[in-house]
Amino acid sequence: MRKIFLFSAALAFVHSISAQNETELYDEAVVLYHHQWFGGLVLHTNGFGGTFTYAKYRDAKHLRLMGVDAIFMKHEKETKSWNQFAPQDSRSYIYGKTHNFYIIRPFIGTKKILTEKLRKSGVQVAYSYQVGPALGLTKPVYLTIGYPEPPDPDYFLSEKFDPGKHYIDNIYGRASSLLGLDELRFHPGGFFKFSLNFEYSNEQDRLKAIETGIALDAFAKRIPIMSQEILDEKFDGANNHQFFLTLYLNFTFGKKYTD
Repeated sequence: MRKIFLFSAALAFVHSISAQNETELYDEAVVLYHHQWFGGLVLHTNGFGGTFTYAKYRDAKHLRLMGVDAIFMKHEKETKSWNQFAPQDSRSYIYGKTHNFYIIRPFIGTKKILTEKLRKSGVQVAYSYQVGPALGLTKPVYLTIGYPEPPDPDYFLSEKFDPGKHYIDNIYGRASSLLGLDELRFHPGGFFKFSLNFEYSNEQDRLKAIETGIALDAFAKRIPIMSQEILDEKFDGANNHQFFLTLYLNFTFGKKYTD
């Protein structure tokens, strides 16, 4: 359902832009630019993130890309849970989740312009592909655990999730996101992206675009996002993954330069 929503949103957006008045020409002459930068928000089928790209024109139709993505990747079996007896300021948590997973993607790539945007209300259509290392980072999940034992009738501790001792009845919510930063682990991998780009800014030297595409992140080993014990117990046949195939939407803005 999320994949259908992403592509439907992209198509609806492009249609609304294309339906605008196509007779409004630029007041100034068309300028030949040498390079550009752009960045923005990434929404994908397993999370979200940000992106930044520097692009240099090789010729009128081709650009060389260099940049970086930073994204948060979820497991598809994640489900939010709440403890009805927890204090009001307690935060929701994912039962069975052992690690948060982040990916840094430095990349190089190529962008090819298919149709130019010659009018203010027009749309420039291009496609691009990027490739590079996928630098995975996992951070342990810490939860607020309730202990109704002496010396107090009810007290709480922040502990790393342990499926052998932490259960729905004694988990009261997520602990601070800062806990576990000193326990980051690195997971090497690589990635590939292919996308269609629709640029619609009314100003020649400005960039506003929506991009939709597909990305594949591959790692040397399975990434321990969820407890395998919980996956076996509650989601028969589910596993942590070594390969992540996602659909995404980028909403970007930037600027073009002549020098």
